[in-house]
Amino acid sequence: MESDTFTKFDVVVIGGGAAGIMAALSVKKHHPDLSVAILDQTFELGRKILIAGAGRGNISNSNLVHGPANFFHGNQELISSVFSQFGYKEIMDFFDNLGVPLYEEKKSDKGKLFPYIDHAKTLRNMLLDELVSKGVNIFCNTPVLRGVHGDNGWSIESKEIIFRSTYLIVSTGGKTYPALGSDGSGYEIARSVGHTIIDPVPCAVPVVSKNQLSQLLQGEKMVMRAEAFLDGKNVSESVGDVMFTQYGFSGPAILDVSYEISIRINRIKGSGASILLTFFPRYTKEEVLDELKKRKEKHPGYLVSHLLWGLLTERISNAVCDIAGILPEKKAEELSEIELSNLLSVLTSFESEVTGTRGWNEAEFTAGGVDGSEVDPKTLESMKMKSLYFAGEVLDEDGMVGGYNLSWAWASGWVAGRLGR
Repeated sequence: MESDTFTKFDVVVIGGGAAGIMAALSVKKHHPDLSVAILDQTFELGRKILIAGAGRGNISNSNLVHGPANFFHGNQELISSVFSQFGYKEIMDFFDNLGVPLYEEKKSDKGKLFPYIDHAKTLRNMLLDELVSKGVNIFCNTPVLRGVHGDNGWSIESKEIIFRSTYLIVSTGGKTYPALGSDGSGYEIARSVGHTIIDPVPCAVPVVSKNQLSQLLQGEKMVMRAEAFLDGKNVSESVGDVMFTQYGFSGPAILDVSYEISIRINRIKGSGASILLTFFPRYTKEEVLDELKKRKEKHPGYLVSHLLWGLLTERISNAVCDIAGILPEKKAEELSEIELSNLLSVLTSFESEVTGTRGWNEAEFTAGGVDGSEVDPKTLESMKMKSLYFAGEVLDEDGMVGGYNLSWAWASGWVAGRLGR
């Protein structure tokens, strides 16, 4: 690199997302005399925070009070260690002290925590103000070309400046939403010192599944139970909105159950994945059958599709009957036992093969990254290179939709920023 410009800091943080911001603040909290710089390749810090909770800022989850049970992959010892140091209470206290008290959204009953202002941009701006007030140096539009460790510490090269530091914290995120700055660049620094990278794949992602429901109901959504199956075995399930799309299924319930499916298809290059949908998640199959029989007896002259009105929309009712092989002119009193059984099957156990997932631009999170077994679970320091720390989604740790992954960003950033002390 041809440059005579050198800038020296005690700590350089690469990546200015949630984890990087928290790491820098943690350094200043625990080591106030150390100089800190954040380098980010985009034009502003915290861009992914802005889209959290559809712009409202779903930044944590109250279920963390019970421990990190909703994290799927990676080193569980590491996850537990990090949250034991900076868990539910510490996250709540941090934002309260920042001036952003959190509240639990009750309508979803999933423990999602939002700032009272319901505005992610204001929250992000308050974090940036905190960085400035603590004296953290911010360098935007500064993509890192490489980071090298030598006798005098770290040399971090950008296009115009070489940054020198004693400590390096890598918090570059995964590969989701590359337009917002997450492109997997941190993996190369980890690889350069000998770290194993678990193959990153998109998770919390819509799935590709050619099926009749999606074909007939494109653009519709409904609260359903979605279950993910691999080789006929149920691996996860969730209740929430399912959206029917031209390529298959999307919506919160699908994102929740897509983790193992994406790993099977995108990392292992395997097959045998499917989604099973239930239209009435709060009722058993027997209860649905009883309701259909009651409606049939009460309204024998109704068209079969009309029997479902009030339970389903007209469009969904027509689609369900079509898939069950019931003719549009069929009346309830003419419904055979076989047709009733077919109708029940569509309503309570509609299964469709999954052949793929959507890509990085539509995924919420990344599954994969720096192997957590190669990182000290107490400090997040690299076991391959002293003075190198990792925080956030660059590590192979991922949780459910609903504030868990941002919780990991806050917690891991805080632990990494302690610099092992």
